[in-house]
Amino acid sequence: MIAITPEQTAILEKAPTSSFRVIAGAGCGKTSTLELFSKTWTRHRGLYLAFNTAIAKEARARFSTQIEARTANSYAYRSLKIGQLGRKVQGRYMARDLWRLEKLLGSKAGGAPDVVLKTLSNFLISEGSKITAVHCPEPESGRNRDIRQFVAQAYKYLVAFEKHDFPITHDLYLKKFEREQKITGYDYIMVDEAQDLNPVLISILKKSGLPIVAVGDQNQSIYAFRGAVDAISALDGPCLPLTQSWRFGEPVARMANAILAHHSRKPAHRLHGNPAVKSRVQLHRKGIKPEHSTLVLARTNARLFEGLADSTRPFHVLGGVNDMVQEILAAYNLYQRQFQPSLKPEGAALEYASWRDLENAAEGRDADPVAKRLFGIVEKHKDTLDKKIKTIQTFYRESADDVSLVCSTAHKAKGREFDAVIMLDDFLSPRNGAGGARSFRTAPERRSRNTARSPRV
Repeated sequence: MIAITPEQTAILEKAPTSSFRVIAGAGCGKTSTLELFSKTWTRHRGLYLAFNTAIAKEARARFSTQIEARTANSYAYRSLKIGQLGRKVQGRYMARDLWRLEKLLGSKAGGAPDVVLKTLSNFLISEGSKITAVHCPEPESGRNRDIRQFVAQAYKYLVAFEKHDFPITHDLYLKKFEREQKITGYDYIMVDEAQDLNPVLISILKKSGLPIVAVGDQNQSIYAFRGAVDAISALDGPCLPLTQSWRFGEPVARMANAILAHHSRKPAHRLHGNPAVKSRVQLHRKGIKPEHSTLVLARTNARLFEGLADSTRPFHVLGGVNDMVQEILAAYNLYQRQFQPSLKPEGAALEYASWRDLENAAEGRDADPVAKRLFGIVEKHKDTLDKKIKTIQTFYRESADDVSLVCSTAHKAKGREFDAVIMLDDFLSPRNGAGGARSFRTAPERRSRNTARSPRV
């Protein structure tokens, strides 16, 4: 960092004895500012809650010794002594888990597997102990009530995981921590990426009773589809801005400000580019070929799949292609089993028991984005899907150092750095995203696009 700005100075002068919020634009040095903050107030022991494990690991090497850097799940895992249980911890519950629960509890779930599992998932990431109609996406009131009653029964069984050998999920033990324990042993808590926190984590922060230093940017919130909400607005304390970007020059800052001007809730502060960094924004034409340190960015896995399925050159995908391929294979398997019921399941375990379940979940305004993506890919490419998957597996390389073509979705690329970013055509334009209720619903599109505009996405 070149020099401490007046905005950073104002933050460093705030003692960690009361809560405050930092609104930090893209590339504006929020982590560096928190590092300086921890080294300014060395007499105060703090907990830094990181967005993911990689960020927590990096923070441990940077922050002063009186700061403990962890993810919220890591803290809950340790506090609840999950490791001593010798239990399987999985990412989410599937249809097969639901069928097993029905047998164990001696009652029927009362609805389609994906709806029941979505209800459980919505409750686990929410605040409080009551399962309400809002948690359940079933529109029919009677079925909604039946599903909620089953989920309440299932949760009561699952959360007592010291009494059974059923698999537990990361969301389950975090919910148990929210209901039964609280964060202790610190003078204050710093929380990063506060624009993308689950309500259950916001509840955990509030229940701690400690001063909270929350850092984030509402315009970089891209995980609403996973249930994340804007904790910046939900938490207390005055707001301090960070608007000087160290990452990109004024042309990129102007583009970001122009995009954000179409937001239904316009930013209170404009981004300022770094005069020492040369940047340019241009229309990508077919003849331009990506070189090293260039990222080709798609909004969705579906667009990424379509682009890579016809590739004739080696490429790398951030996060790998296995999860994408296995999910598509599983969806295609559901499609095939309509006509061949005896066909064995293949690919990743999905929460949909049949092709009809997946199709229903993919429809409507409240469509499950995963179901919508998988349904669209299979419907469009079912006749050539095997060939396209083989092409992807053939040309994929494990290391980005071995190729000049690196690809990603906006979510996987968040926080990564590249000299140039080529954005594909499935991002909404400001003109298409402007106006009325649509403006509200497409806000995450603009946030994702803003995040993607900078050389570090």
